[in-house]
This record gives sequence, C-alpha cells and structure tokens, in this order.
Amino acid sequence: MTDRTALIRPVPDSFPLALVRHGRPDIDLGLARAQHREYRRVLEETAHVVHVVPTDEAHPDCVFIEDTAVIVGTVAIIARIGAESRRGETPPVAEYLSRRFDIVEMRPPGTLDGGDVFLLDDVFYVGRSSRTNDDGIGQLRAIAHHQGFPVVTVDVEDALHLKSAVLPIDDETVVVTPRSVDESKLEGLRVLYEHDDERNRFSALPLDERTVLVTADAPVTAASVAAMGHAIVPLDVSEIQAADGGLTCMSIMLR
Repeated sequence: MTDRTALIRPVPDSFPLALVRHGRPDIDLGLARAQHREYRRVLEETAHVVHVVPTDEAHPDCVFIEDTAVIVGTVAIIARIGAESRRGETPPVAEYLSRRFDIVEMRPPGTLDGGDVFLLDDVFYVGRSSRTNDDGIGQLRAIAHHQGFPVVTVDVEDALHLKSAVLPIDDETVVVTPRSVDESKLEGLRVLYEHDDERNRFSALPLDERTVLVTADAPVTAASVAAMGHAIVPLDVSEIQAADGGLTCMSIMLR
C-alpha cells in the first residue's frame, strides 16, 4: 500500500491577522476552523495518515504549512520563507521531517516558499515570484539535480505563488489561471484553464490516482476536471481563501 502521510497545522486564534495581498478581509475564525477540520476529515477518509504539528499563535499564517518545506527525493529542504515575519514557522516542521528525511536548510540570501514548487512527472517546477528569488531557486536546483530531478523555472506574473495559478491534477495535467504565469514553461503539459468567471477561486489537491479535492466555489472549472475522468470532491474553504490560501497550502504531502 502506498504510504500517504499529510502534515497539517491547525488554525491559530491569530489567523484573522494572516498576511494578505489586498486589503484586510473579515475572517470568521470559527468557520475557518470548521473548514480546516473538514479538510482533515477528507484526507483521513482517503487513506492519509494525518500528522498534526502544533499551532503557533505568534504566526497567524502557520496553517499554511506547505510554505515551510519542499521534499526532494530523500531530502527535506527547509524553506527560508519570503515573508520575513513567517520564518519562525519552520523549526517544528523541520523537527518532524528530520525523522524521515535528510534536512537541508536554505541559506540567505535565498528565499523560497513551498507554494512555489510542485513535482510533476519527475520534474520540479518552481515559481520565480515575490516570495521566491533566484538564489533560492538555485539552491533548490542544486539539490534536485543531485537527486536526479530536472528543474523548470516559471515566472509568476499575477499570483502570490506558482500553485496559486498552476494546479497539478495528474502526472500530465495542470489547471492554469490565464495571464498569471509564463505559460511557455509549461510546454508538454496538458493545460486546462480556470474559467474566467471563477478567476482566482479554483484550487485543487490530488488525493490519489483518480480523486481530486477541489474548491467548492469554482464548479465550472471543477467540471472540466471531472470531464477528464477524475472523481472530484468539492470543499468549501472560503475563509482560507480570504487569507490568500488554497487547498495545497494547508498540508505537506509525503508519499
């Protein structure tokens, strides 16, 4: 049986103060926690062993655990998060990952957010964004090449992270928000587009070979994923989205 482990972190009381790109939304803390509990339930019902890292009230964004580390083969790269105020989120994650992986901590001046990185068909795609810089990409590339993985750099033009705008669905398919990234770097992949009326609302997390968790407020885009033969599981994460989050942000998937 495939070992599916998901590392998550609960929503802190301070979550309404999480970093956002535009304005300061009113976040319903109780609803955010209920949505996060439902997220955990879905993971557990799809045969994931869920490990919980304790929350941290000093870091409102700590629920977005994905940004703290990137798994590259046998190595866990501990990120140097692009937002300086978030860098204290990494030590508890590093402590857990050290039980399963060799640990490499990113060095300054490199910055890298896990939300800017995904692995698809043994190729790492990394976003050059406001949170991930060239030095951080270079450090990731060196480790990936040593492990035998090629790296493709994708310029992020109108999104917080690469995975805010490019969502892997299976080994050859991504859903892309138009005019958000340099799509020329996605050559060779099957590209589906987020529907214009749902711009910046679609997020997706593959749960197994045919099941994909999708955001409930992008049904047209989700239907295009279902039309490819995937079983879709819609989930309302409105309060997570209000803080610029999505479905991938709330876990580190270990397989």
